[in-house]
Amino acid sequence: MAQAKKTKVAKTEPKKLFDGDVARRIWLAGVGAYGRAYDEAQDAAEKFAAKSSETFDQLVAKGEVIEDSVRASLAKAPAGKKVATLIEDVSKKSKEVTAERRAQLDERIESVRKSLGETLAPFNLNTLAHAVQSLTEQVEALTEEVQALKADRTEKAVKKVAKAADETAKTTEDAA
Repeated sequence: MAQAKKTKVAKTEPKKLFDGDVARRIWLAGVGAYGRAYDEAQDAAEKFAAKSSETFDQLVAKGEVIEDSVRASLAKAPAGKKVATLIEDVSKKSKEVTAERRAQLDERIESVRKSLGETLAPFNLNTLAHAVQSLTEQVEALTEEVQALKADRTEKAVKKVAKAADETAKTTEDAA
């Protein structure tokens, strides 16, 4: 029998399921994609900001053209005058209601201010300062009155003592 040649098959190393370098590269690719998207969004935002006033002006101009064409078509239509009148009436009514509500709001705000002013009056620093000043003046006036009364009382006591001394001196002279 012929001997079959036995060939040795070279065993290869099994591939690693997790390669740290590949995972890192995938992570870096994701970070790079995020960075690119962020930069592009930043550039787009800057371009939009630069052109925003131009875009706004263009939109306003386009709106005016459309408004004029709608008004012209409404004016030509048989019911156009009714619609225009209705729009004017609604606009006037809206302005009246707005003005009325604003007046009511102003009244309420004034009422709240007045109520808070009365409620917080004891805590009003200007009022407290004036009250303290008034009390200080009253205390000073009363202190002056007390000192005047003490001086008057002392003076009367001195006169009384002097009179008593004079009487004692006279009685002593008379007795002598």
